[in-house]
Amino acid sequence: MRSARIFVSHSHNDKAFAEIVISGLRGPQLQPWIDNEQIFAGDDIFDKIGEGLRVLDILIFLISQYSLQSEWVALEVKYAVKRELDEKRALVLPFIIDETSVKTLPWFLAHRNVSRVSPNALGVEQIVRAVYRALERRVSPILEAQKDAEPFKPDPRVEALIRDVGVGDWDAAYNAALQLLDFTQSSGNNDLFQALLKYVDYPGKDNDLLWGALLTIESFAQLAPWLFDHELLCQLGSHPDFSVRSMAASICLEFAQFAPDKVPVDLLLKLARFDEDWYVEAPATAALKSLCASRPAVQLIFLKWLHGDDHSEREHAASAIASIARKEPEILDPQELSQEAIRLQQIGDRVASEILAEVLPLIQKVERGFRFKYGL
Repeated sequence: MRSARIFVSHSHNDKAFAEIVISGLRGPQLQPWIDNEQIFAGDDIFDKIGEGLRVLDILIFLISQYSLQSEWVALEVKYAVKRELDEKRALVLPFIIDETSVKTLPWFLAHRNVSRVSPNALGVEQIVRAVYRALERRVSPILEAQKDAEPFKPDPRVEALIRDVGVGDWDAAYNAALQLLDFTQSSGNNDLFQALLKYVDYPGKDNDLLWGALLTIESFAQLAPWLFDHELLCQLGSHPDFSVRSMAASICLEFAQFAPDKVPVDLLLKLARFDEDWYVEAPATAALKSLCASRPAVQLIFLKWLHGDDHSEREHAASAIASIARKEPEILDPQELSQEAIRLQQIGDRVASEILAEVLPLIQKVERGFRFKYGL
């Protein structure tokens, strides 16, 4: 198995730290790429960098005031993001290495969980761990179990159903889901749906079929939620393709609105992690936030993450709590969160502390709600 190719995008002003990152990434499983090692006198700079970008498995984006002003870095990152969209898998791992605010990031990064690391040995260690976690997520025990399974056989009925469902074409996806509903038996089973599920592991090169399958499955969840049991959602949520995990998280978000009893919180604990791909983490975190009012114990998840060892985990939890405070402040305990803000400040986590402090007035000025509004 070849080494994973890691491209480090950085400003020339941050080269000293970038070179330390490269040193930390060297190993039998990783093949880091940096311009001063791959470009020699006489080489065409554009061709060499283009080659590095075409074959990368992960792009590490070292974010600083310098790199955000670099047109060259912007081109590198935009190319990698374009590959993400084409290949439907996460490739960019962004890390802020100075005091740059998340609010100043480019629009295509602004909604991700961007880690903030110090430009030192500890920061390098955090970056290396994040790279290995990202690579591990691309390997699934489900695929190992499928090695001895029957070979994939295309199903003309499925392909006729989803062939016209393009990327983002939800109208076509809902129409396909309605047609799929007609195949539901009186027992509640649907053989065509089972055949459709096999297309999340479509082995061919036709990504249109994969995307059509994903949109149709997600639409079908609203029409036949009884077919999406705990086992199926966990299988989808453990898939190595982040677009499949994202679909599973989005289905959980839908269920959180109209069928909260079907939401597997144990799966959301994995999908809503700060170090998951943003396309997965965002809907999974939204699902957890949606459950907080009806299932107060879910709030404990965010409080637990506030005590995590990684400052990115604490910032992620604080941001989720702040989001709840802006929409449902009555379900939060102002005294508890005030104490958490103080504790975070004491341990030196200024960012997470300030996030909580900013929304505390919203929580304090409303009367806290209770789970049981009626009863003895």
